[in-house]
Amino acid sequence: MVREEQAVSADAVRTELTRILASEHFDASERNRRFLSFVVEEALAGRTERIKAYPIATEVFGRDPKFDPQLDSIVRIEAGRLRRSLERYYLTDGRSSDLRIDIPRGGYVPVFARAGAVALPQAPAGAPRVLVTAFEEEGDQSSFPSFTRGFTRSLIIALTRFTGLRVFGAEAALLNPARIGPGADRGTVAADYLVTGQTSLRPGGFEVDVLLVEAASGRAVWAGTFERRLRPSEIIALRNAVANEVARALAQPYGAIQTDRARDADGAAPEPIGSYAAVLLFYAYWRTFDPAMIEAVRSGLERTVAAEPDYAEALACLSLVYSNAHRFGHRLDTSGPDLHSRASRLAARAVELAPGSAWAHYALGLARWFGGDVAGALDALEAGRRLNPNDTTILADLGQRYAMLARWDEALPLLEESYAVNRAQPGSYRIGLFLYHFAHGRFAEALAEARRVEAPKVLYGHVAVAAAAAELGLDEEAADAVSAILGLDPDYGAHVTADLESRHVAPELVSSIVAGLAKAGLPIMAPAPDEPAS
Repeated sequence: MVREEQAVSADAVRTELTRILASEHFDASERNRRFLSFVVEEALAGRTERIKAYPIATEVFGRDPKFDPQLDSIVRIEAGRLRRSLERYYLTDGRSSDLRIDIPRGGYVPVFARAGAVALPQAPAGAPRVLVTAFEEEGDQSSFPSFTRGFTRSLIIALTRFTGLRVFGAEAALLNPARIGPGADRGTVAADYLVTGQTSLRPGGFEVDVLLVEAASGRAVWAGTFERRLRPSEIIALRNAVANEVARALAQPYGAIQTDRARDADGAAPEPIGSYAAVLLFYAYWRTFDPAMIEAVRSGLERTVAAEPDYAEALACLSLVYSNAHRFGHRLDTSGPDLHSRASRLAARAVELAPGSAWAHYALGLARWFGGDVAGALDALEAGRRLNPNDTTILADLGQRYAMLARWDEALPLLEESYAVNRAQPGSYRIGLFLYHFAHGRFAEALAEARRVEAPKVLYGHVAVAAAAAELGLDEEAADAVSAILGLDPDYGAHVTADLESRHVAPELVSSIVAGLAKAGLPIMAPAPDEPAS
């Protein structure tokens, strides 16, 4: 359907559809290209009632007329893939498009809306400088002569989505390849890291070898090999998928580059703390939410934004610190506006400065969530995900929010993907997977996820363990978890229901978790009949 406030002509929509289908950065399969064309043409013809799973499955995918969408989820799965392909297109070739074609979740009817280009923020002065050099070619690549060049370009695009990096393309190495490094002369590229490697094609498959090297010393920091079976009709999609996987391995908050930058840190704030070091310390804190670190993180980031008021990533990180202090009740050595107001203002400023920063939208999403604006929070988190589909922290946190709302069809794919592609993903997001299994009575699976939360100073991992262990009759483990809860909040039983409700946990989940905690031995006290829950 066409939004009335942004109405566009059918010709403009078809022109945009043609651009999408012709773009090498639109990495959808042939089946999903037909899927997109079908739903667009049906919408333009005013037949939105036909844009449902059954017609798509039978007319586009060639399924048997006996197809049952309740038993076969092929359309829903392929719709998710198609949405990701559209997201990639609008992050690359489609960034300059005046018109955007989207397929909102919850259905398959497309939306056509006017859209402007999104500008990426500039990375701060202390951010790592990464040079992606020209990859070497091995084997006979005459059948796909642009494979290696296209892979390099896709990798550069994927890396630039992580706005804490300064990324240079392969052509920069031509300036003076012998003088690349922190001390490079004027006119050359001063890189902290080189990304290099080779591609090789063979009958039935291809392989990409990637090496991350510290420029100053030549030390090999990280290496990875990525293999795929070669399906000619999907080679562009497969190539781009590998580029995204490499970017995640290198540029995630807990990926190879950041891990190497922080390898000598011992968790204490350096004095004086530099801008990028302040952000690194934040990421170390964000892994476990350790309250012992929060004041050092906050003060370092406050000094950073005072010195560099336009440093959007630092503003976003500082917003997240205040959101955490607000939601966990952590004490900060500061005065002034309340924590939530401070978090909201910082996040809004980060988005204003860097509308293309995924983490700015992420910070805004959490500030809105804990301020009670659930719809606005999901919008901001979805915007962050669109800006950087490779950032598994945003992927996981968005999945966690959907899980709290018991929106399992949206939650589960996000959470599972985040852990599948990022083994270093913090365990705190496993709360969403715990909720999924617990809600469906799979208490053994719920307990397994709860045990992997890895945030001992935050009570919700202990809450999950206590509830699941109690349902399984594991009284000793449940009692230990209750002791941990009471050690963090001696009065938690008096306000557990209000606490979970304030975090927008679905009512049915609140009831079942509280029942599990009662079985575990947590003293649950209901509010007095004439007093509202606080």
